[in-house]
This record gives sequence, structure tokens and C-alpha cells, in this order.
Amino acid sequence: MNLQKILTIGIAVIFVIAVALMIMINNGDENSSAIDMMLWFGEFLVFGAAAIAIVLSLKNIASNPAKIKIAGIAVVALLAIVGISYGLSDGQEVVNGTGEQMVSESGSKLVGTGLRVFYILIIVALGAMVASGVKKALNK
Repeated sequence: MNLQKILTIGIAVIFVIAVALMIMINNGDENSSAIDMMLWFGEFLVFGAAAIAIVLSLKNIASNPAKIKIAGIAVVALLAIVGISYGLSDGQEVVNGTGEQMVSESGSKLVGTGLRVFYILIIVALGAMVASGVKKALNK
């Protein structure tokens, strides 16, 4: 059995399970356990796809020693961006109108870090696209 047949059968099984869960949700009430099963199934598919992508990427990197160096540089650069973002972030406790704490100081700092990492990576991606376009235009 080749890989395409295995994947086709796997997709068909996933589809049948998803349709069965949707029918159970439509026929049941709002508090049905079918909703929980559907959410669990979705989480299983997402984490399974992520695990497969990570394993295959690591396998691909391990097959070529030159790719290990490039991947290492990329990981160090990402960690540097996260470190810089964390250093620039300030944490403030967030409270609602009644004085109840909604977000702690450390939680606020982590949110700020995530936003700064996102902004920096967008700027880097846009810069890479512009540089690539300029380089392509100058080579013609």
C-alpha cells in the first residue's frame, strides 16, 4: 500500500468521525457530551499535525549538516528577539472596576513580550519581502 492510499483512508476516517460527531451534536441538547468529544477530536488533530510537522522538520534538518547550522542560527535569533522583547516589556497588574485582579504583573509582562515579538517578526518579514523584491528588480 503506497502512502497516497494510506493518507486517503486516514482522511476518510477523520471525515467519518467528524460527521458522526456533528450529527450527534445536532441531535443532542446543548449540554451534550458530543460537543466535548468534538473539541477533544479537534485538539487531537491539531496536536497530531503539529507533532508530525515537528518530527518531519527535525528529520529533514538532521539529514543535512548544513541545515543544522542554519536552524541553530534561526533558533538563537528567535531566542534573542524573545529576550529583548521580555526586557523591554513592563508588567502592570490589571484590575477591573471593582478592584478585582484580572491579570497579574507577570502575566501582563508575558502578554507584552508576545506582542513585541509579534511586531518585531512582522517587521523582519516585511523587510525580507522588500529586500527580496528590490534584489529581484535590480537583477533584471
